[in-house]
Parts: sequence; structure tokens; C-alpha cells
Amino acid sequence: MVKSREDFSDADLEKILKQIEQTEFERLQHRTTIPTVFIKELLDSPNNWMLCRNFFDVGMRDKEKNNLIYELIEKIENIAIKECKEILEDEEYYVDFEHESPIAYHGFFVLIRRKHEEIYSESKELKCLNFYKLCDCIKLKVFARLYFEHQQYEASFYCSNLASYIFGAGTNEVRGEHDFQKKLSKSNKIKANKRWSKHNKTRYEKKKQYLEIMDQENFTTFADTAEYIKQNIETEKTPSYDTIKRWLSQASKGDFS
Repeated sequence: MVKSREDFSDADLEKILKQIEQTEFERLQHRTTIPTVFIKELLDSPNNWMLCRNFFDVGMRDKEKNNLIYELIEKIENIAIKECKEILEDEEYYVDFEHESPIAYHGFFVLIRRKHEEIYSESKELKCLNFYKLCDCIKLKVFARLYFEHQQYEASFYCSNLASYIFGAGTNEVRGEHDFQKKLSKSNKIKANKRWSKHNKTRYEKKKQYLEIMDQENFTTFADTAEYIKQNIETEKTPSYDTIKRWLSQASKGDFS
């Protein structure tokens, strides 16, 4: 005798639905031609060893420093898991590929700088060569895993590919200093920084201050924040409204130079 809907409790129905979903997921796994080991490696790429080798000035034989770097990467990853999970849950794991939202979330680096200063300081002590790109790679790897766990495979592999692309771009920036023109550019920048060190220090402080104001006053756009700052704080001719707005945009991306 076949049971009717009324014969099942809500708990029974929920259990049955979960079993059906699990069966379907396993069926799809059996149909795929991609081995599970390969998927795990793909989602973990670039792995922590690669991140260590390419984003830190460290020798392979310096085991103590390497271990400290691995621990630092894990700390950043744990923060990313919590942060990214909240973002994706708010979006119900929906992806807008046209605007790359929420994949194009740029606030993670700023979050580390503002709320986890000890981690940023540690990265400098360990001679991290491109902390912004490092955070970006870790964030995208976490996005990839979270999307995969929720069977959003297209978004997952997109994040994985993007992480590899950013990793490549980041390491090119690091290694590009061997090029003569970039060496010359770096030399000129050092000289300019010496001449304008006081100005640069002020700009760093201003950018940090503007971000704090934006956060404290609950502004959602750079334009509104810049207008408020210009009317109430920076009432002199300089910096201009456009400069304040530009500095806010740069600071939100982690550029405090």
C-alpha cells in the first residue's frame, strides 16, 4: 500500500528530500569524467606552497620561516572563510556574472588592514612581496570551495580560474623587477618618495581617515562621503572634492600610497 502525503511527518519528508538530493549528487559524480583528486587540486590552486614560494622572499631551506608563512596563510584563509561565507549566504549563493558580483568583492584586503593589523604586520615581517594579491588569491580560493560545496560548479570553476590568473599577474609584478626599465622606475620612485615623504605620509593618514569617516557615518558611496568631508572637514581649497573621492576609491582597494 502506497502511503499518502498525510502519512509522513515534516521531518520524514525533509529526510527523504535530503536522501534524494544526495543520491542525485552521487549520480552526477559517477557520470563526471573529472577525478575527485583533480577537483580537490583544482580548488586548492594555487596551493599554499605556491603562494609561499611566489609571494614571500624566503628560501626553500628556511624551514622555520616557511612554517611561519604557512601559518600566516592559514590565518588569512580562516578569516576569508568566515567573511566570504557571510557574503554568499546574504546573496543566497546567487552569482551575477555580468557584474562579477559578489566574486569581485574588493573589501577583503581592507578588512585585513583595518581589523587584523597584526596579520598585516606579520606579513611585512615575513617579507611578503604583494600582500594585496595574496589576499585576493586566498579569497577567490575560498569562494571556489564554498560555491562547489553548494553545487554552483560554474561559479566555483570561474573563481578557481580567476585565482590562477591573479596569481600569475601577482607573481609577474613581483618578478618583473628584474627588468631594467622596472628597476629604473623603482629607483625613480624611491627618489620621489624621499622628496615627498612628508606629503605621502599625510596622504596615507588622510586616506585612512576618509575610510573611517565613511564607515562611521554609514555612507554607501564615495561621492556622498567626499561631499560630507569637503563640507565639514576639508574646507580649504585642497584637497579638492575629486581628490577626496579618488583617495577614497583607492583606499577601499587597499592603496594607501
